[in-house]
Amino acid sequence: MQVTPNVAEIKKRRENLGLSQHQASLQAGLTGCTLHRIEKKKTKKISYLGAREIARVLGCKVEDICSLPERSA
Repeated sequence: MQVTPNVAEIKKRRENLGLSQHQASLQAGLTGCTLHRIEKKKTKKISYLGAREIARVLGCKVEDICSLPERSA
């Protein structure tokens, strides 16, 4: 599943924790440039699993930092 990152919220939470883009990416187990690409809006969608790891590092839920796709009934 792909989710849409809320760039402003991710950046705000990351900065409040005093983490660089590189540090937060590595702590999430992602490549060092992942958050840079997200925050520069070069990456429009990310995997739910990647978003889950970013949320873990930022101390929040995926729903706090990403828009989830609508579920079909």
